[in-house]
Amino acid sequence: MAIPAGWTPKHFHSIPELRESLTCMQRAHETGDLTTTGGWTVGQNLEHCGKFIQESFDGFSFTMPLVFRLLGSTVLKPLYTKPKSQFKPGIKAPKSAADLMPSSEITIEDGLALMSAQVARIESGEQMTQASPLFGKLTHEQWVNLHLNHCRMHFGFLQYPE
Repeated sequence: MAIPAGWTPKHFHSIPELRESLTCMQRAHETGDLTTTGGWTVGQNLEHCGKFIQESFDGFSFTMPLVFRLLGSTVLKPLYTKPKSQFKPGIKAPKSAADLMPSSEITIEDGLALMSAQVARIESGEQMTQASPLFGKLTHEQWVNLHLNHCRMHFGFLQYPE
């Protein structure tokens, strides 16, 4: 899969580092230095990542077809839930995952607020216990790793001083 121009993965590997990245984005937004190189707006990237975290706490409204779940739980789960795994852009979500897709009108402020609220849930000790529609049952630590990996990929399209 080709790496899109302007994409550079971020290098945070913990929830405190993710929180710091959000703080940097907030400051960059306030100074007009927060931009995106991808097909989604900054707000859309933040909303998408925030929704994914939220649903791992509260439950998903969809499941993947059996063949994808089998592949996901046996092949992809060990890769994507390990620390410091690097997702590559370009994977298209199925139509059934429409709840995870961002709205076209989402603002940077609302995207940051959603992401910040979900990170706060993790920081407070709340456990992500819902089954993944693709990977099946995950531990809280696997969820954290998956979300960090996912956010690193999406935030790679966001340009801001760190």
